[in-house]
Amino acid sequence: MSNNNGNTGGELVIISGPSGSGKTTICKELAKDPRVKISVSVTTRAPRDREVDGRDYHFVSEPEFEEKIREGCFVEHARYSGTLYGTPRQPLEKALEEGLTYLLEIDVQGALQVMEKYPNAVSIFILPPDEDVLKKRLIGRNTDKDRDIAERLNLAKEELRFSSHYRYQVVNDRLEVALEEVYKILELKR
Repeated sequence: MSNNNGNTGGELVIISGPSGSGKTTICKELAKDPRVKISVSVTTRAPRDREVDGRDYHFVSEPEFEEKIREGCFVEHARYSGTLYGTPRQPLEKALEEGLTYLLEIDVQGALQVMEKYPNAVSIFILPPDEDVLKKRLIGRNTDKDRDIAERLNLAKEELRFSSHYRYQVVNDRLEVALEEVYKILELKR
C-alpha cells in the first residue's frame, strides 16, 4: 500500500459521489479489509431505519454540532440538503498514525476542504452510468419521498460538475467492476 498523504504510514482516501451512485456500498465493502478503516461522520439528521448511532453516523443536535465546530473537532464540515455533516479529526489522525487506509465518504463540499488540507489524499468520485439509472436507484432505496428524490437529483447534477477535481473517476454501472477498479486504485489485494 502506498503512502500518499505525508503522514506516518497511513493513507487518506476520499470517496464522493451523488446519492444513489453506490459510494456507501463500495465503502462498506472496502471496510471489510482489516487494513481499511471507514470514517463515521457526525450529522444533525435523524437516523433512518436500521441506522445505528456510532456505526453509521454519530447523530447529534444542531447545537451540539455547532459546539464541536467551535472546539475544532472536525477536519471538514458542510451543510448538505439542509443537514450538517462533519468528519471528526481525532479518529482520522489515529488511523493514519496506525498505518491504516482511512476512508472518508463525504460530499463534494467537504471533499474539497479535505483535499486542500491533505493535498496528497487519494480522491475518487463514484459516477452513476447516467441520470436515469441514478433516479431508479434513488426510487428503489425507498428511503426518500418524491420531493426528496427530485432534490437529490438536482444536487447530483451540481456535484457531477466537480468530478474533475478528483484524481480518479469510477463509473458504477456494475458494482463488482467498480469495486475492483477502486481496489486497484488503492493497491489493495482482495
